Amino acid sequence: MKSRSSHAQPVTILPDQTVIPLRRVTLGTDNADGKRREAFVQNLVHANPGVIPMADIEPAFMPLVPVCKELATSAGYLDNFWITPAGGIVLGECKLMRNPEARREVVAQALDYARALSTWRYSELERAVRSATNNPDFSLWGLIEDQSDLDEAQFIDAVERRLQFGRFLLLIIGDGIQEGVEALTHYLQLHAGLHVGLALVDLSIWQDAEERLLVVPRIPMRTVLVERGIVTISANSELTIAPPSQPFLRGSSSSRTSTTLSEAEFFDQLEQRRPGLADLIRAFLAKASEIGIVPEYRRSLLLRWKPSPDLTASAGIFDTSGKVWLYNAWQTANNLGRPYAGERYMAAVADLVGGSVKTYTRSPPEVMGIDGKAVDALALLQRGEAWLAVISGLIEETRQAID
Repeated sequence: MKSRSSHAQPVTILPDQTVIPLRRVTLGTDNADGKRREAFVQNLVHANPGVIPMADIEPAFMPLVPVCKELATSAGYLDNFWITPAGGIVLGECKLMRNPEARREVVAQALDYARALSTWRYSELERAVRSATNNPDFSLWGLIEDQSDLDEAQFIDAVERRLQFGRFLLLIIGDGIQEGVEALTHYLQLHAGLHVGLALVDLSIWQDAEERLLVVPRIPMRTVLVERGIVTISANSELTIAPPSQPFLRGSSSSRTSTTLSEAEFFDQLEQRRPGLADLIRAFLAKASEIGIVPEYRRSLLLRWKPSPDLTASAGIFDTSGKVWLYNAWQTANNLGRPYAGERYMAAVADLVGGSVKTYTRSPPEVMGIDGKAVDALALLQRGEAWLAVISGLIEETRQAID
């Protein structure tokens, strides 16, 4: 690896206060050496997917479970392939991209991989993985079953749907990716939409005097959503994407476009487990926006609101099984110095569903439904207007702590 000078030199400080300076190393630029160094990154992210900051990219795609490297497709060999316990598909391309033209070509290549995979069925994907791993007995379900809350049929169906609609997360991973790559959004957002999410991940690599490496991930471009279509590159390296011919989510009556891939993942997982509930939640969110509720999509859906410009609060959580959790609303009120407001909120929600509030010694209270289990979203959404009034009361009462 080659050293590269920097204006600031980071250091590591040991427990005995010994200071060890670090120097930046780069993965190189020449073709022969560059291929070897690209392989270093490819192997690194396969063996250690935790180095990729998925919580900051698309939290619905956590955890990443490495499946294989060098997956053969009609568009070429994909560097890295991961899957999630919920059936999410993540494609990785590890490249050295030292100029804008090369970056655009790498993005176009990654989108071509996605387009190739979208023609497959589950059996074809599994067959390709068996070839890549040289393991004729490999099973995607066998890899994931201990981490998934789905059964095998549900998992296969989840993967099939993502293949059918071409919904993947693409990661372009390299060393030395510059901030200027955000100009790529000019090309991608010409047809921004739902299907494919793309993010750039820069792994800056530092070395100490004993040649130990420190890898620091950075996201120079967060997720951009790209509608599936045919990717072409003109003679002057301009990237264009033909618009899609079908909608992203089936069975949805909503015409609103999702803004994150995590949102699409959440509603897809929910629809699989509880058909019809996704549209009810979307309708509720539309009304909740009128009182300042903003959805935050992570692995679950958080009902966020801001007591002040510097604070973020919550009125509850929908999970992908169709349950609602209210403990974080109580935590919000407690943190704002209004614990009784949180208690009144939870008691009011319990009344709406005919349930009760369960208290714990070392953890926040929780609202239980009439069956003594977590509140079912359908039961609460059937009293949606009343719930919104209760949320409005919580917001008003806790904001008084700020005022």
